[in-house]
Parts: sequence; C-alpha cells; structure tokens
Amino acid sequence: MSTVSKLQYGSRFGEDVAKIAKAPLSVASSATEAMVASARYTRWFHGEDGQPEPLSTSSRKFRPLTPEMLAAEVAAVTKDNLAILGEDASDLFTARLPNGHRLRKAIRSSILPRIPYLGACKFGEILTDRSDDKLGVTQIFITNFDAELDTRDPANFYKPVSRDFDQMIFGLHMIVDRDGKPLGFNRERGRDGIAFKTKDITEALYQIASASTGLSIQELAARARNAKAGIK
Repeated sequence: MSTVSKLQYGSRFGEDVAKIAKAPLSVASSATEAMVASARYTRWFHGEDGQPEPLSTSSRKFRPLTPEMLAAEVAAVTKDNLAILGEDASDLFTARLPNGHRLRKAIRSSILPRIPYLGACKFGEILTDRSDDKLGVTQIFITNFDAELDTRDPANFYKPVSRDFDQMIFGLHMIVDRDGKPLGFNRERGRDGIAFKTKDITEALYQIASASTGLSIQELAARARNAKAGIK
C-alpha cells in the first residue's frame, strides 16, 4: 500500500470544476474562494488486482460541472454524482467481502450546506441490534472531501477540514426506527457512535468486513494471508 496515485479531482469531473471551486460566493459556496488541491488515492491491494478506488472508477459516469452553473445546479449535479460514487463504492466493496457478510446496499447522497460541490453518500448499512420499536445499524459513507467527525452535534456531525476535494470513507453506529428514520447515534458502540474513518481503501474494506461478519480485523487479515499463501 506504499504506492499511491496522485489524481486531480478535475480529471474526473472535468477541468471546469476548478473554476467552480474558485468561483465567488453567489455561484459555488459561502467562501469567497476555494482552492482545488491534488489528492492522493490508494488502489485496492496494489500489485494484486489493480482495482482502482471508487472516485477513479466512477469518473466516466459523472455528469459534468461547468462554471456557468448556479449554486442550485452545482448541488443537483454533485448530488447525482455522489449517488453514482456510492453505487460504485458499494459494488467494489461488496465484491471483496467474505461470504456471509451482512452489508446491505443503501444509497442516499447529500450536499454540504453552503458548499454545493462537496457532499457524502451513504452506500451501505449493517444491522447490528434489533428491538420491538427500533434497530441498531452501522451505516457506511463515502465523501468527496475530508472532515472531522463529531457526533455531539447530530445536525452537523462532520466539519470539512478544508474546501478542497478529497475522498474519505467512514462508518457510523446509528439507531433508527422500523421505517429506517434516524433516531440518533448509538454511542455505546465505537467512539461516541463513530465506527471508523479513513482515506485508506484497504483499511475501509477490513473495517466494513469486520462490522458485517463479526470477525476481528486480525482474523480477517490472517485469512487473507492464508488465502494468498494457498493455506486452507
């Protein structure tokens, strides 16, 4: 995992996205300017199957963004693109999970308030607890930005580190009603309801595999080593 790709976000969404990110307040965001930075992306188990990370995989499907778009149009396109990203992330992770995993595809994208070119997509859900009137679930998200997570503010639990484009995958322990409506974070699990947060695709895969099978990351890593060595 030491080798990484340096990919411009604009190469996936079109070079005009850089102009959108730098556009004035009335077009793109509440900030006067936002610089687009180069981001580093890992590949799945580099040197083995060469499977690209989700943003790279999704690039050919994204709707283009142009500097002429108003904020509402940027938000609509970004939300659609994030749903595509979530679909691809779900497919890529699910294809690598152990047999018997409990990850269920669940696609729902959203945009950050006042920053319409940044957002997140929930792409998976794992049932962890069940009672008569509510359920415990671990929800899995992918973003096109980096953020700090803090579940003490349920209405604003992630805060962007910057307005640059990036990629982050994280899991949250949630309590929902029987219809799937969120009731709050399950702070008895993880760190105040946070299951994990990472930019590393392989780490995300192991975290999701552990949550969806009940096996520890150490057990999963040992299985992976044995499989590679041909040991049953």
